[in-house]
Amino acid sequence: MRRGLTLLEVLVALVVLTVIGVSYLQLFSESHRVVGVSGQWSDAVAYAQDAMEHAKLTGTDPKSPLPAGFRRQISRHPSGSGYTLVTVTVTLPNGARYDLHRLTRVDTSGVEQW
Repeated sequence: MRRGLTLLEVLVALVVLTVIGVSYLQLFSESHRVVGVSGQWSDAVAYAQDAMEHAKLTGTDPKSPLPAGFRRQISRHPSGSGYTLVTVTVTLPNGARYDLHRLTRVDTSGVEQW
């Protein structure tokens, strides 16, 4: 009776283990990239909500700087019947954009009612 493994069987096992190992490394690498991107989107949502709250409380655009690569812009567009559409646009470092919209009502004294 023959005992042990042949050289060919050992090589095949090593190739199979290498393929599995490389697959796991690619999976972890992609997961890390996705976590980074979702973190940027979460930051963009927070920056937009912060700007919207600042606009509600003070009626002005926030002057606080954003981290490198992020840009924020607030625009107001009358939409008829005394309403104004307030839009906060946050541009991410990769060029993607997140828009947050709120409809406000302007009273007779010109003050926005949120």
